Amino acid sequence: MPVRVPSPGRRRLLAGAALLLTAAVVTTMAAPGAVAASPPVTDRAFVDVSVATVWTSPTSPREMDRSALAAPADPAGWLGSMTAADRRELTTASRTQTQVLYGAPVQVLERREGWTRVAVPGQPSAKDPRGYPGWIPSAQLTAGVAFAGLAGALPAGTVDGVATTWLYGDETRTDRLREVSAGTRLPVLAGDPGGVQVSLPDGGTAWADASDLRIGDAEPASGEDLVATARLFLDRPYLWGGRSGFGPDCSGLTGLVHELHGITIGRDAADQARTGRPVAKDGLRPGDLLFWNSPATHVAIYAGDGQMIEAFDASTPVRVTPVRFDATYSGARRHLPDPA
Repeated sequence: MPVRVPSPGRRRLLAGAALLLTAAVVTTMAAPGAVAASPPVTDRAFVDVSVATVWTSPTSPREMDRSALAAPADPAGWLGSMTAADRRELTTASRTQTQVLYGAPVQVLERREGWTRVAVPGQPSAKDPRGYPGWIPSAQLTAGVAFAGLAGALPAGTVDGVATTWLYGDETRTDRLREVSAGTRLPVLAGDPGGVQVSLPDGGTAWADASDLRIGDAEPASGEDLVATARLFLDRPYLWGGRSGFGPDCSGLTGLVHELHGITIGRDAADQARTGRPVAKDGLRPGDLLFWNSPATHVAIYAGDGQMIEAFDASTPVRVTPVRFDATYSGARRHLPDPA
């Protein structure tokens, strides 16, 4: 996948703009008697861990979920520590709701004893018009005032072409800071064909491999592009509420795949089944979404030749499998524009 890294001159401009903007933010916040151009946004925060899991309530996590609650979080370690039965219990007890990637904004609705109730604006839901709702440990969020300014002024680097990648503390990319998911978007400060420097929500900076970042907006996609992106997540474990490269659920997979191509669809299968255009069985194309039950409770992405890619259940990693046109199949939808 092509990576567009700023030219040397553009890199200097980006770095200079970043320093000026950061200085302006710090001055506005700290100078006695200074008059701010606008008050800080108090109802928005940014995710400050690799992946923030959104829980049904503050009492939903179990003892075994501590690594998912920590700051920094350890999503890979958390998934690796659970058996299939442990992951299945997340579903049966409805403990988790969704996940939010590093650096993504959330709307703050309520704060209570170490927890913050949020709505996730990038994940449309019938549950709340403001975005998908739930609870995140407050320690996993930051106000990110300087980060917000940089995100609005600089091009974004989006992790793409890999399920996960690492951020590093040094330009040589040897000091690993944290592993982040596909879809993570961070402001680009500088870069070259080897590495890209990005801004972090807590005000720090890090470096990423240029080959794992797409600079700027996504290009128009085809159905085959969606399928190729879905294949990045093959063999990743299923996680109820998962919406990352570490482990997705069914609609988390299809939603993240579309997001990586600049297309926002609903968070849950039922939300995804209400939008797009209906597609008949004999008109299926790669990239179409397939649904089961009504309202839809499961979704997969059609891969062509009678095959689909799905995150099926807690015992089954993301897989390619034949399409099931069984009694529960309820139709297909296309969220891409038809080709000219």
